[in-house]
Amino acid sequence: MRPKIGSEETMRLYKDLAWLWPIISPPESYIDEGELFIRKLHEYGGGKVQHILNLGAGGGHLDSILKRAFKITALDNNPQILQLARKLNPEVEYRIDDLRIARLGRKFDAVVIHDAICHMTSLEELRAAFLTAHAHLEPGGVMITFVEEWPEHFVQNRTVVSQHSQGEIEITYIENNYDPEPNDGNYECTYVYLIRREGYLDIQTDRHILGIFPIADWISTLREVGFEVKEDRFELSKSPDATSLQDDFLPMLIGVKK
Repeated sequence: MRPKIGSEETMRLYKDLAWLWPIISPPESYIDEGELFIRKLHEYGGGKVQHILNLGAGGGHLDSILKRAFKITALDNNPQILQLARKLNPEVEYRIDDLRIARLGRKFDAVVIHDAICHMTSLEELRAAFLTAHAHLEPGGVMITFVEEWPEHFVQNRTVVSQHSQGEIEITYIENNYDPEPNDGNYECTYVYLIRREGYLDIQTDRHILGIFPIADWISTLREVGFEVKEDRFELSKSPDATSLQDDFLPMLIGVKK
């Protein structure tokens, strides 16, 4: 049975705990991923990509790399995390909006959906996100995303622990993935943060409900909304302080608007 979760206990990393994000996932850790996205956008965009739309920008850490190559418009529906993004990337146009329903009335050369796609907890939400991407592209425009979890890949009760610090703040980060109902299309990602500063320990918890769908469903959904689908590999950076079963790569999906 799924535990009852109050709204104040969920998605805190994007709200009142957003200040932790630059410490546990600093911008420099996105260099390899950002450079990979730049290469893939140039490759699949035929070298014509100049202005991109980032759906679900979070703290703007990926944008801090992508802005080296492209003009960026980006959105997120959490004002507190977006405040960090604006501070990090003042040259990027940030908007508060929901990637499932946003319609900016403009077209872009390419659309990027990074790990925000994980928060689509049903195929209907996944389809809505892809429709948003499709609506903001000209014919021939490209959308890039990736699949972080799928049923055959999921490890029940997988736990990751890592250590982070900034100045006098030390953080032990614990992440646990658990799927209490394997057939409902989502799973629980629970976080525990052990925050030590000035001799005191502060323990904070957070929980996110994330989507998990067969890769075939991702591909068929992309095709349904009007994309030609190409499959590639999202090569992952290795984190030397994470005790995890980290993969070398995840499936990357490229949609070309017909």
